[in-house]
Amino acid sequence: NIKKRSWNVIRDEQFRIGPYAFRGDQWVSFDDIPMIEHKSNYIKQMGLGGGMIWALDLDDFKNICGCEEYPLLRTINRVLRNYKVPAPKCRLGETIEEVTKATPGFPTSHRTTSVPEFGIPPIASRKKCQGQLFVPHETDCGKYYLCNQGELQVQSCSSGLFWNVDHCDWPENSACHPDGTTEAPEIIGGGPDTLVPAATEKPFEVGTQPAVPIPPPSDGQYKVVCYFTNWAWYRQGEGKYLPSDIDETLCTHITYGFAVLNPNTLTITPHDSWADIDNEFYNRVTAFKAKGIKVLIAIGGWNDSLGDKYSKLVNNPQARAKFIRNVIEFIEKWNFDGLDLDWEYPKCWQVDCSKGPASDKANFAVFVRELSAAFRPRGWLLSSAVSPSKMVIDAGYDVPILNDYFDWIAVMTYDFHGHWDKQTGHVAPLYYYPGDTYDYFNANFTLHYWIEKGAHSRKLVMGMPLYGQSFSLADASEHGLHAKSYGPGEAGEFTRAGGFLAFYEICERVKRRSWTVVRDPQGRIGPYAYHGNQWVSYDDISEIKRKSQLVKDLNLGGGMIWALDLDDFRNRCGCGKHPLLKMMNHELRNVKLETNLQNCT
Repeated sequence: NIKKRSWNVIRDEQFRIGPYAFRGDQWVSFDDIPMIEHKSNYIKQMGLGGGMIWALDLDDFKNICGCEEYPLLRTINRVLRNYKVPAPKCRLGETIEEVTKATPGFPTSHRTTSVPEFGIPPIASRKKCQGQLFVPHETDCGKYYLCNQGELQVQSCSSGLFWNVDHCDWPENSACHPDGTTEAPEIIGGGPDTLVPAATEKPFEVGTQPAVPIPPPSDGQYKVVCYFTNWAWYRQGEGKYLPSDIDETLCTHITYGFAVLNPNTLTITPHDSWADIDNEFYNRVTAFKAKGIKVLIAIGGWNDSLGDKYSKLVNNPQARAKFIRNVIEFIEKWNFDGLDLDWEYPKCWQVDCSKGPASDKANFAVFVRELSAAFRPRGWLLSSAVSPSKMVIDAGYDVPILNDYFDWIAVMTYDFHGHWDKQTGHVAPLYYYPGDTYDYFNANFTLHYWIEKGAHSRKLVMGMPLYGQSFSLADASEHGLHAKSYGPGEAGEFTRAGGFLAFYEICERVKRRSWTVVRDPQGRIGPYAYHGNQWVSYDDISEIKRKSQLVKDLNLGGGMIWALDLDDFRNRCGCGKHPLLKMMNHELRNVKLETNLQNCT
């Protein structure tokens, strides 16, 4: 446009901005060769690691403008990599006007120093790494040096942590002492580094004393943690679930699912403001506090755990501090009793342990500790829904630390199997069943493993599904466990999700559609049912009773259900309202049963 269409070009002689060009009512700002050269020199002056371009196909790679092929990219290479091909003597367009007036946000005189104005530290003489990735700081236990591009650069641990060989750790595990003595090796290559991190977000102050571990609850009192979902009200007819459908006598704690993490600000935000705020679901659910129920807000869930935003949050001390300040305001504004963390999962994002960095594990624990320090003085609760997978537990959870700072840990002992396996399996096996893929894919193993890894039994709450995983059989005549499946089962008429049926949809099929039910006489797994090429595994009333008895046998902290809207809350099947939840309460809290629920289905 400039060469052949007579666009006018304006440049700033002080190089505070690149040029812009216009013709008629069209206007464009861009970087030309002189500006790219200026920015490349800035990279060298700042000691940065290099330059990046977006993108190769946008440079003049075919020399349309007559300077050379790739003129912008070649300019970067001339400055940063001593590219030997001399620069052509060309300039894009004639400057008709220079920007000389002082512009808001820009200095009025050309800066000759290499240091920009906005708090960026001066470049000091750098120390070489000499083969070392980490080096402890000489005087500050909370700092260390990291090798970057061949030079050691100072880094800081999170508040309250000391450097320990190759990671930030609790002070008692570190060789460094606050009086300045340390067993660490000396820094190679000169005196103290003068680099200081640029001031940004002030870290959340957890106080001079460490967060106090939360003791396990006393024996004999069991929690019944009920998840409320804010999307069930969009279901049609008898499937619609509202806050008014909650039976307050059947939950000690209600966890409202979900709020989400804003990917840009890394702060908590409502998931569905139409339900949460406009239709007052926050207020209508927290109103149950007047009945003695604790109500928490959950953040995360499977869908919101996609991508790296939770990892970015926990691995950045400033982001954690900002989140904590924000979540305090959120909880106070909406009158919740605490926060439930449902990131699925640290290190193993949506169960893929190759996706997240190893640092997720330690920094999630630090995040929990910092939240606890902020919540305890306010009398708020802090909990989490965690994975039942041995692989995820090992990779993502520092169990002893989480045990200290969570009020309870809700273990999601369900979804061990589903249509993704390409064969039938039980959604939530209680014990190992012969032929299962792994001997640790069952609730009994998972709960014992959490205890073995450092969780107090009374901190653990056992999750129980009020739904089933459904399958479409490859061969309708092969309808046992481990039968081949070609995909998810048909969607339910209310829940409308393939591979998933609410208990009230399952019991109706068994009661009125002649589905065949198969039960394990040894009680290792709950029942499954089939009809034609449709197959579903689930927990019925008897299985909920058996699992609730296990809660008592293992001296756990209680039971958790996913979710209130999936039980038979309208008594479609004749067992009374909320039959599964009532059985849990009968076993754990001695709530009287109105009917013989055990034989109802």
